[in-house]
Amino acid sequence: MHPVRPNPQLQPIKIEGEGPVYEGVVALCEGRGYRVVGEGDAALFVLAATTRIVRKAEYSAPPLGTLCFHPSLLPRHRGRDAVYWTLKLGEMETGVTWFWVTDQVDAGPIAVQRALAIPSGIRPRDLYNEYLAPLGVDAFADLLLDLEAGIVRRVEQDERLATYEPPRERKPESA
Repeated sequence: MHPVRPNPQLQPIKIEGEGPVYEGVVALCEGRGYRVVGEGDAALFVLAATTRIVRKAEYSAPPLGTLCFHPSLLPRHRGRDAVYWTLKLGEMETGVTWFWVTDQVDAGPIAVQRALAIPSGIRPRDLYNEYLAPLGVDAFADLLLDLEAGIVRRVEQDERLATYEPPRERKPESA
């Protein structure tokens, strides 16, 4: 077995996020020998499960660009509550998308997507944690292998298929 040798053109990788997608992406990058940073200059910026809107000066600074995870098959279900709306609207299939960040929210070119059938009767949180987060990490692993080989996929989203659902109303927390 050959030792893992990270691609110097990807060093370092800046990763921001929280939860299982973030943890999985960090572990994957570190396991492949990449220096992971939380701030500063980087060759690649990865938004692994964050809802923060990143300004152009920040997302365009890395030479390779900025990748963002989204828990839907973009361009369907743009917005912050994609998993909730996917189930609320009775969809039979969902998936994950890693896309390149642009000025338009959730509308950048697609780097990789993975689809899956939605299990019957599942709750949004369980769909995300048990299916979408692991699928997102697996898709990122494939994407990282492509980037290491110099393959940078950028497939434009079909705006005719785009949907955007608003954030769902949250119940106020009791005092």
